[in-house]
Amino acid sequence: MSTERLGLSVHRARFGEWRASRPFLGGALLALGGVIVALVLIFSAGITFARANPSALALVAAVSTFLCGVFALSRPTLSGVLGVAGVVSVVVSLVGTPFGAVLGVVCSILGGNLCYAWQPGTDG
Repeated sequence: MSTERLGLSVHRARFGEWRASRPFLGGALLALGGVIVALVLIFSAGITFARANPSALALVAAVSTFLCGVFALSRPTLSGVLGVAGVVSVVVSLVGTPFGAVLGVVCSILGGNLCYAWQPGTDG
């Protein structure tokens, strides 16, 4: 039993080191906000891709917001650029987003700002 706990603590320590070396909270909030906006768009009525409409553009922007969050976690040196790109894409998604995606937009803007402000060697 003690060897299982030791293995768990080693994994926790390795995760803590990984998390400290990148903008974890900013990237996670940026990705979460993109997922929330995309889910609200998908489950709201009226998304058709037969013609160009604002909901289709908003869905593409929400997916790019999610990808900016994931890439900020995987490439911490580009977190400033990806944070700005994530905020810009979530603002673009406001064109076709229903009111229910406000939580996703707020999460994305907060996460993008945290990614932009993150400096290597700082916690968070």
